[in-house]
Amino acid sequence: MSPDLMVMEARIRKELSQLQKLEKELAGILKAGETKMESVRLRAYASILHDFYSGIEKIFITIAREIDQSIPTGEGWHRQLLEQMTLDLPTKRPAVIDAKFAAQLQEYLSFRHRFRNLYGYELQWLKMEDLVKNMGPVLKDFKIYIEKFLGVLSDIMK
Repeated sequence: MSPDLMVMEARIRKELSQLQKLEKELAGILKAGETKMESVRLRAYASILHDFYSGIEKIFITIAREIDQSIPTGEGWHRQLLEQMTLDLPTKRPAVIDAKFAAQLQEYLSFRHRFRNLYGYELQWLKMEDLVKNMGPVLKDFKIYIEKFLGVLSDIMK
């Protein structure tokens, strides 16, 4: 495997580890949960969801920069990057994720956008509850996609 791809794989694996820590942090908050959500806990959930998608996006940016050699720019670049990861680029790489999984991730991207543009007191539990409860399974699926992708890259580089 080339040194550039070794560095890329190391960055991706580091980010996966960070995402795993986020999921554990969220699980701890959920265990301590109460029926009524107080402001601090609500903000903590929102921050974790924000960081979760940001970590996923860092992995996608690494792939776009190192392999695709093309990172979208301008308005809507976050959505374009997510869509780019669903593309099979025959001379460069296979699709990283499929369109169905991208649609799941789009929900986290949309939440992150709202989070960045709201005041904390405007956060609503009902608008983030499913994202919070599904973060663990989504991370599990994401790791499967990424491990498969890294395996294909490793085979190509042999």
